[in-house]
Amino acid sequence: MQLKEASRCFCIPNEILQLYAQNGLLKAATAQGEPDYPEEEIKRAGYFWSLQKAGMDLDTLKRFAALLDSTADTCAQQIKILQKCRYALLEEIHAKQQSLDQLDYLIYTLKNPNTKGGAIP
Repeated sequence: MQLKEASRCFCIPNEILQLYAQNGLLKAATAQGEPDYPEEEIKRAGYFWSLQKAGMDLDTLKRFAALLDSTADTCAQQIKILQKCRYALLEEIHAKQQSLDQLDYLIYTLKNPNTKGGAIP
């Protein structure tokens, strides 16, 4: 499967697929001089894309992919990387929640100027 076709079929931006291919994260066969990616590789790209959307950077993704490809038991190392990514994402969510809470408080004080704390100065 060509990357443009894979992009349409799997809803992964073509630029992302090209980035993965350029960084050795996808393995292709060659058909008529063009790289041809098996469906399993495109599914793998979808997995990587999910990890990147969750905040995993490209270097960490490369390390994670190397662990996936390893013949050794790397499960504990994979989990450690995923947990670190999860922690960072959770920290980001908490920071956003604090901002949301502050906005809600400001809205509340504007709607209720006579409450404790008063209106916004």
